[in-house]
Amino acid sequence: MITTITLNPMLDKTVHIDKLMRGSIHRATAMELVAGGKGINVARQLKLLGVQSVATGFLGGAVGSMVMDLLRQEGIENEFVQTDVPTREGVTYLESDSTSTAVFEPARQVPVAGVHELNKKFHALFPKSSWVVCSGSSPGSEADDLYYEAVLAAHQYGIMSVVDSYGEPFRLALKAVPSLVKPNKDEFERAFGTSLQNGDDFVKGLHHLLDLGIQYAIITDGPRPCYAAVRGHVWKITPPAIRTINPVGSGDAMVAGILYGFSQGWKFERCLTWGVAAGAANAQKWGVANSDVQEILALEYQIRAQRLH
Repeated sequence: MITTITLNPMLDKTVHIDKLMRGSIHRATAMELVAGGKGINVARQLKLLGVQSVATGFLGGAVGSMVMDLLRQEGIENEFVQTDVPTREGVTYLESDSTSTAVFEPARQVPVAGVHELNKKFHALFPKSSWVVCSGSSPGSEADDLYYEAVLAAHQYGIMSVVDSYGEPFRLALKAVPSLVKPNKDEFERAFGTSLQNGDDFVKGLHHLLDLGIQYAIITDGPRPCYAAVRGHVWKITPPAIRTINPVGSGDAMVAGILYGFSQGWKFERCLTWGVAAGAANAQKWGVANSDVQEILALEYQIRAQRLH
């Protein structure tokens, strides 16, 4: 089983309109509600790939109850900690020409008691897990060290950990030495105060992560090639040429794809190409992290994996 952690989930509402015009009243042609958040996205994609997972994190208020109901409808197993702090909402206005405009509510600080309860939840779930995935932002400073605590707990129970975050939660989690990290270019640059201008810079960045003790390091750069490394081996992975519809959740689909590969016993290079294919499959349609095996497989054969070292 894989445990995914989403500290800052969201109720994602997509409103379909003809054209967004400032200062005007609009009538929606359709509306969709989806449980949002990076760890939830990973869990959704894993479910579609046939990998058992459980999603945890914080939910609260009426919106949190709606998110819980949506998770149940999707059949996503979850063990969220309930707090009095309302879960945030996000609204995406989708125009008929596929232009989108998103507005997200600010995060709200969770109570210390909730932080302690989630930490206890780690110790209940991790003994039954093979991987833990720490994804996304923190709702506030009180929860910033929870990914750090999750990675420490993963070490305690002898399981693998993924950190796909940014800012203070990412910097703190690195101190606990996760098994796999996947910052994007901007997140890496902010974390280490550097600039990645070319392939050599990406490779140096990967080696820096490996020197911290991390086993698998990946740095992504949107639709451009990503770079990945384990000790002694470095790859440049060029994604397939696609028509991008909605890149939201592509990084989460990539994480799920990589973990699917590990669950199949594949070598890291194949896990990478499958993960990149899963991210590309996500980007070429509106749904978030909901590609099936055939959609991913069709793109994997178009991916170029170049061994650099």
